[in-house]
Amino acid sequence: MFASGKKKEEIIIADVVYMHTAAKWHACLEAYKKDTTTVFIAWFEETQQQVQGFFEQQNVIAADVILYRQAVMHYVKTRQLIFVEHFPLREKEDTLYSSLNFKEAKILSSLEDPLFEYFGGSRIIEVMKKMGLQENEAIQHPMVTMALKNAQKKLAKKILIEQPARSQAEWFKRNVGSEK
Repeated sequence: MFASGKKKEEIIIADVVYMHTAAKWHACLEAYKKDTTTVFIAWFEETQQQVQGFFEQQNVIAADVILYRQAVMHYVKTRQLIFVEHFPLREKEDTLYSSLNFKEAKILSSLEDPLFEYFGGSRIIEVMKKMGLQENEAIQHPMVTMALKNAQKKLAKKILIEQPARSQAEWFKRNVGSEK
């Protein structure tokens, strides 16, 4: 019949983007130190292993680092959640956020992540350095989030049938190849 006229409620995304992966992992460690109940969520197994390995190197053995498919509402609803990467396709992220009734999501990324490299992350690093940003400083702004969302949507138009992967780099290799 008639649409209710209500606009779908948008999930607030807080993107925090670091120049380098090491700075992103240190930000995870600082977040854990502030709140040891924080849950770190990875989209890919390789990323989960990298975060766990980093925490082990820092003698942090109790940190919860899980895969997105392990995120169930009763487990995550009362804890701070930090995603340690983006999934290349925005629709998959939005589906998870909606299924867990998220109102907002915090995502830590690095310009060295394959998603950013695909869209020229190394060039952005050079610009950030010229602007005087330090290695451990992050950029965070709604315009960054909007640019990421648009990049993910642009990427989705190139994917006919998504091939699963263990890492973001493998995902790009299997789904996009060298095409840009």
